[in-house]
Amino acid sequence: MQVERIGRLQLFVYRRYLVNIVHFRSTKISSNVESFRNYDAYWPKSFINRMLNSDLLIEGRICYTSPTSAFVINPSDGNKICIYSKALNRALPNDIVAVKLNTPEFWRVRAFLEGPDDLRSNRQSTNTPSIIPAEAEEEFLDESPEDIESESLSPPSLPSFQLSLERRGPNGNFSKAISYPSVQEVLQTSPSLLPRLFPGTDSLDALGEQKPLTSLPSPHLLRTGRVVGILGEDSASRRLIGQLVFESAMLMPSAFAEAELVDEFTKPRQGVVEGRDGLPISVPAVSCFFIPEKPNFPRIKVLPSSVPKDLWENPHKAEGVRYLCKIEDWPAVSPYPKGSLCGHIGNSHEIEPATQEILISHGIYEDDFTEEMLKDLPTSEEHFKIPNYEYLRRRDFRSHCVLSIDPSTAKDLDDALHVKMVTKDVFEVAVHIADVSFFVRPFSPLDREAANRTTSTYLVQRVIPMLPAILSEHLCSLNPGVDRLAFSVVFKVDHNGNVLDVWFGRTVIRSCAKLSYEDALTLLETPSDYLDKLRSRIHVTEPFTLANIKRSVTYLDMLAQKMRKRRIDNGALLLDKIELQFDLTPKDDESSLSDNSDSPDSDSNSQSSKAGWPRGYKIKHRNRAHHLIEEWMLAANQAVARRLFHQVIRQKHREILNSDDSPAIRAGLTMVGLRTQIEKPREYRQSSMGTILRRHPAPQPIKMDELAKITKLAGIYMETSSAGALRASLDAYIEHLRVKGTPESEVETLSTALSYLTYMRMQMALYFNVEDVIDRAIRKVRNGGLQTSDSSDNPPTIFHESWESSLLHFSHHFGLNVPLYTHFTSPIRRYADLLVHRQLGDLLGCGHWCYPRPNQTSVAGVTSEVHEKNSTLPPIRKLTVQAAWCNRMRRETRRAQEESQQLFLAAWIKSVGSIQENAVILSLSATKIQLLIPTCGLVINHNLGTFCREASRWQSNVGRSENEEETKAPFATVMWEDKKSVTEEREDKEEKRRCSDENRVDSITKLSILSVCPVKLTCSSRGFYVKAELLPPSASTKNESSIKSMESKFLSEASSPCTDESYSD
Repeated sequence: MQVERIGRLQLFVYRRYLVNIVHFRSTKISSNVESFRNYDAYWPKSFINRMLNSDLLIEGRICYTSPTSAFVINPSDGNKICIYSKALNRALPNDIVAVKLNTPEFWRVRAFLEGPDDLRSNRQSTNTPSIIPAEAEEEFLDESPEDIESESLSPPSLPSFQLSLERRGPNGNFSKAISYPSVQEVLQTSPSLLPRLFPGTDSLDALGEQKPLTSLPSPHLLRTGRVVGILGEDSASRRLIGQLVFESAMLMPSAFAEAELVDEFTKPRQGVVEGRDGLPISVPAVSCFFIPEKPNFPRIKVLPSSVPKDLWENPHKAEGVRYLCKIEDWPAVSPYPKGSLCGHIGNSHEIEPATQEILISHGIYEDDFTEEMLKDLPTSEEHFKIPNYEYLRRRDFRSHCVLSIDPSTAKDLDDALHVKMVTKDVFEVAVHIADVSFFVRPFSPLDREAANRTTSTYLVQRVIPMLPAILSEHLCSLNPGVDRLAFSVVFKVDHNGNVLDVWFGRTVIRSCAKLSYEDALTLLETPSDYLDKLRSRIHVTEPFTLANIKRSVTYLDMLAQKMRKRRIDNGALLLDKIELQFDLTPKDDESSLSDNSDSPDSDSNSQSSKAGWPRGYKIKHRNRAHHLIEEWMLAANQAVARRLFHQVIRQKHREILNSDDSPAIRAGLTMVGLRTQIEKPREYRQSSMGTILRRHPAPQPIKMDELAKITKLAGIYMETSSAGALRASLDAYIEHLRVKGTPESEVETLSTALSYLTYMRMQMALYFNVEDVIDRAIRKVRNGGLQTSDSSDNPPTIFHESWESSLLHFSHHFGLNVPLYTHFTSPIRRYADLLVHRQLGDLLGCGHWCYPRPNQTSVAGVTSEVHEKNSTLPPIRKLTVQAAWCNRMRRETRRAQEESQQLFLAAWIKSVGSIQENAVILSLSATKIQLLIPTCGLVINHNLGTFCREASRWQSNVGRSENEEETKAPFATVMWEDKKSVTEEREDKEEKRRCSDENRVDSITKLSILSVCPVKLTCSSRGFYVKAELLPPSASTKNESSIKSMESKFLSEASSPCTDESYSD
């Protein structure tokens, strides 16, 4: 029996090895491992830091384009630095890495220099010097590696210095490959090209080692490099879903066997056993490998102890089962990372397992907060009392009429407002934000956990909070009727909402009312004489009355409307994006959902009730109350950004004036008026960690050209030069439709479609560290990256452009159309806001007030000591890495939230079978179609043939050849055959022609950009995915049944958790 079992195992292992040889070939594992020796050891982090400060290394997020090819963005000029094969050095997708440039002979040449240049770039020319380093990471943040349309690098198949580059044709498919030879190979065959590649250079050997901040000698060049260290690990790349294979070391190439036999990750068998013929048989060692579903990930060798025993005895049980694996380590001596199984993935046709897949795929953890993280916090709200010294050193606003406006289901109330008329034309408006920094000490275990989560994740059925419930729902939440610590921005504004003065500081407040958006709107619309009807609905704590609340809301709304109008007039871009609310209320015969959120001892699971099946949904509609909160939060964020920015400029100016920099730099700074008045009292930051601001880069020109072309083909003129121009174009077209008498439903549909077309071409807003950007700019000048004028009569224009234009241009927020912006107003759910609170407090001299109060007299010294114990990076560098991580996780949580909504929408459609809706076509190619369902904000990508499968035939005018010019509007013609005619033809072939001529009626649907067509939505049998199918023109597109099922289940708000992030960017 033992021999038979071993024989079955050998056959199974061999069969699995043959089946998975495709995986080896696709990822080049065989060839790589056969020649594998060891990876290079990572450099010490302290040495990496010195090299980064000397600008001898680049740090950036690594983006994979194939299993053995990746790139990082050079922050100096925004160009790619390509890394491939062993030079990737165990970095996984989206890790933050330190990269060493290769010497120029190993760079690539990416154009045919002896003919016309073939350099099609998505970004503007980098020939114009700019002191502010370019950061192009955002160009790839919203694209998976397989979706990057600019370039896709594949690994070399031969040991030569060539990379193949594939470009997408107009139909979206890869259409041709371009070979990228190395500089060395080019110059060996064409030495005369050296002056074109490296102007002013006589010999390649004379170039030596190049610094990243040095300008690229020629746009034809592509730098290459190698990873020397990992500065930040991406959590989504270390928890993966995939399948298991079991392989024998003796069946693998020799290099595999050499690496596999002596290893704790190899499962030993019985050694030598007696075979059927009496001869001894050597039983091979067996390894378990994990094959990730995600592309561009290596195989993972699984720790045997984490594999269930029954799988070792019967590996067939692992077939078709999806597992979760966590990467634990990747030693330099191993060709594979080491990992352990965390369990198997449940049925993807159930909501909870599908939700877990979403969280895992985006690197979002739902773990409980540990005792170590909670040990410094009060165990309940009753166990905490604001210390007396906090009342003494804070400004007291408890006597003011402070109120909050949030979704009715919100529990983390992190903002409140008060307004007071100072004179007839002057108002005092205060934005009070929860003082989370008082409770979360820098570098504490809780702070490190919050820094890792970076944000709360709002799923349809629950919230995964950034902070434990004792803070997010109790001690920090600005609940009415209790004293709360706050960080406040107090404005003095005139009757038009123009800011006259602003004060920042820590405060104590007591809210007197918690309003929902519906409550606030009702107060605005209800005459004062009818307020008595609202007393049972809106609770107000004494000594204030409902009349006080109405007056405050009215003042705030009056000022906010004027501020909003001025903001739109100044060119802000407002795009409507649909958000759904689902009814998760259980039926009467179902048990109610558990909810422990009212318990102050509850942690992250306080809002983690398991979801029921959705019973309906509705669209969240924004009203004047939403706009009120949005305007004041935007005003507070901008005011804080300006305060931080100008302090940084003054501080950097002082540093440069006191340094040994060239007179040209100092002259440039003086020229643009940044010299501060030295005689004025100066604010010095005690232990600066840098300054976080938020920028929104302008869309890539190629994307805006694409938008203009698409809308022009649809007969719509779009001016894309600025955010204001975009908004004006959208408004003008909508007004044109209304003047024409277009039905309002169609106007709303097209307005939503145009907003989505524009929104999909926006870049992602990013956090960045101002000090690090300026320091890199200064080092760029010092290292000769830019040339400045030596004439004292002509101060260097590059610095004029830099400090007055480039720096503000770099930090510009495109969507809001403001030069400076940050996040300050949501520290309960965003870690970046918590950092900004600390930075502002540090600037004002009231920083580091934490609970519990430290015994040390020097808080800055304590912070510095803790910092040294927890990081080898300096504060500025640490903040830059943290900002990049916040950007990454904000993107992932946003996608997780969108996928959660799509999951519940698909579940609801599955429960009703199918629904009919109108769809708007957003894009159309020869084989693909993209649809928007305006009633639910769902964007669906479909194969055109599958979409039109119920039609008799269809044809598209979109060219399939890359060289064919697209001068006509793309469209597809879909023909429908009358079913009665088909039946008659089958019954009597002799009458076929007569039936076709007399009784057969074909209907035609023409599909084009922004055309509206009826579709049937169903849920895929493979999981919670919505499919669309084109219906003939005669099909009814009424949605009365679905709307009725929605409206009957709602009063004012759905039961799913809500958050208002409309002003977040």
